[in-house]
Amino acid sequence: MIKKHYILYSVLAIALGLGIVPSAIHAEGATSPPGEGSKAITQAASNNHAEAVYKAALPLLSTSDKLPEAIKYLNSNMYAVGSYHATMMTLKLENLHKAALQAWESKFSTSTVQRKLTAIYKAGASMSSLAAITDDLQLRTLLKSASESGYKLETAEGTFFPVIDYGAYRKYKLYVTNDISAYITIMATESDLPSSKDNGLVIAWTEVAARALSQEQFIQNHPKSNRISAVKALYTMYVNNTFYGQNNTPLFHYDNLEMDLEAQKAYSSILTKNNDNSPFLQKLDSFMKLMKDNSYKLTDEVEQYRKTSLPL
Repeated sequence: MIKKHYILYSVLAIALGLGIVPSAIHAEGATSPPGEGSKAITQAASNNHAEAVYKAALPLLSTSDKLPEAIKYLNSNMYAVGSYHATMMTLKLENLHKAALQAWESKFSTSTVQRKLTAIYKAGASMSSLAAITDDLQLRTLLKSASESGYKLETAEGTFFPVIDYGAYRKYKLYVTNDISAYITIMATESDLPSSKDNGLVIAWTEVAARALSQEQFIQNHPKSNRISAVKALYTMYVNNTFYGQNNTPLFHYDNLEMDLEAQKAYSSILTKNNDNSPFLQKLDSFMKLMKDNSYKLTDEVEQYRKTSLPL
């Protein structure tokens, strides 16, 4: 009977694609701890399924033409793989989004598309909502295709252009490794509310410093992350924004060289509330002490300090 059961098990295993066959047949009357065999079989089946899901995703993540299909597949199957494969799939999707972005920018940059978008655009409107209200078939197709491919519409200096919709990546945070989950949070924040437009900051000084702190924490916690370079680049930008501002929102007013009052209040408040051992906060603390000594004006001493300690 045992041999019959083993033969039946083997047939079922082959039919299910488990590929698991016991290395030896138990002698008649032999016993094993209850559940051990079934647990091993279940785990092996789970591993095989995860590998199959991952391999099926690879062709979809190899060409931008299949971005809509790839996104649908990942959204439906991400739960079925472990954190390693989930992370690989997510990073491959981002790589594909980055690689295809220039081509999408070219499609949107034509004067015809820009003119048509100007006629229907409403602040905060999504590509799909704009596609629904336009009567122009070509524009509708472009907007719908870009949206399904994982991009969103942005505008600056009167120009419309697509950007990666990192907010849509949030659904993967539960499945990826800790560093990539943190990375998605950082990038989704940038995607949802860009820090600057038209050479000026469009977020508060408090938020500028808060984002720098978040990025610094990522760098400290995940120094070997696959996305460490991207976060370091963002951090550099936010440090510069913190201590210099931007052309249309400088930290020091052009007319009287006084420090922006809102920035002064924001930085003082941050330093009061935070006692973390943060290099960024240490720089900010030294800077604000110097500013107090210089009556919060851009003096030669302050300018020299920025050039030496906080170079652009």
